Amino acid sequence: MQISRYKLNLSFIIIAMILVLINSSCILFAAENEEEINREITLNKISLATQWLTEQQRPDGSWPIVTQDKHSSVVATGLFGLGTSLPTSDIKKALSFLLAHQNNEGYWEATSSFSWNKTEATTAALYGLICTDYEARAAEKGITWLIKNQNTNGSWNDDCWDTSWALYLLLYSGCQISISVIKSASLWLVNDQRDDGSWKTNLPNLKQFEPLWTTPPVIFALSQTGQHQETIIKGLKYLKNQQNKNGSFGRKDASKTGLALLAFTSLSKYPGLTEEYRPSAEKAVQWFLSNQRHSGTWPGGFHPFDIIDTAFSIWGLNKFLEMFF
Repeated sequence: MQISRYKLNLSFIIIAMILVLINSSCILFAAENEEEINREITLNKISLATQWLTEQQRPDGSWPIVTQDKHSSVVATGLFGLGTSLPTSDIKKALSFLLAHQNNEGYWEATSSFSWNKTEATTAALYGLICTDYEARAAEKGITWLIKNQNTNGSWNDDCWDTSWALYLLLYSGCQISISVIKSASLWLVNDQRDDGSWKTNLPNLKQFEPLWTTPPVIFALSQTGQHQETIIKGLKYLKNQQNKNGSFGRKDASKTGLALLAFTSLSKYPGLTEEYRPSAEKAVQWFLSNQRHSGTWPGGFHPFDIIDTAFSIWGLNKFLEMFF
């Protein structure tokens, strides 16, 4: 009886040791396959992605919102094309495309089959103009229109998506914007936050957008104000809890991961928060470094929306380098 018990205990010990060895091997295997996070490697990944994005530019200087779409897109050209500061000789073509589609009143409308509203299209086009430092008059005209169309409650279209991007654009522009415009937009976003710390869009054309899409833009827009820390922390905690073990967000979604990375790396005005959320940012970067395709793109949740996925990935990685390197 004692011998049988001894053999049984010995068997359990052997099995336990095997499991430990297997687990250790898996950890070592994972570590060996992870890319080291350093500036050179990250820049190489960004360069490959940028090359792919450059190749998607149309002869008229524009980008489509979807790679197979025959229609050019104001939103894709401003936000996803010029918004990544592409080092291309055709940048003036892109600007010409945007300027040709600006309305006399200063706004832009959607030019693709996707029903972007005027606020979305105008904000995206303005971002493209401002980040390239071209056509100040056209940008000023567009900003004037954007401000005039702010609701009395501080929002744009009573939605967090339009409001966050409009607010971010106005702060990013460097223009002298009325304090009341910024304050009312910020307070509207603060009050629109849900109990779990997230934000959710109600725009009809974005019904499929989850809070992981709409929460990061609010965070990195509000972060530019240097205020509303409690609201921002609540949003950051939501994002951190939603991050997958492999560092990505959603179902290995490059767009959501890139947007979250932007949120984690836009906290320079809040002492302590940058370092607190650096591990989350590094996990996201690690996912990007380990999952880039040979073409330069990443897995995304809106195929064939590779342009959006790639652009937001580049944004996030560049912001990470700016913050930590």
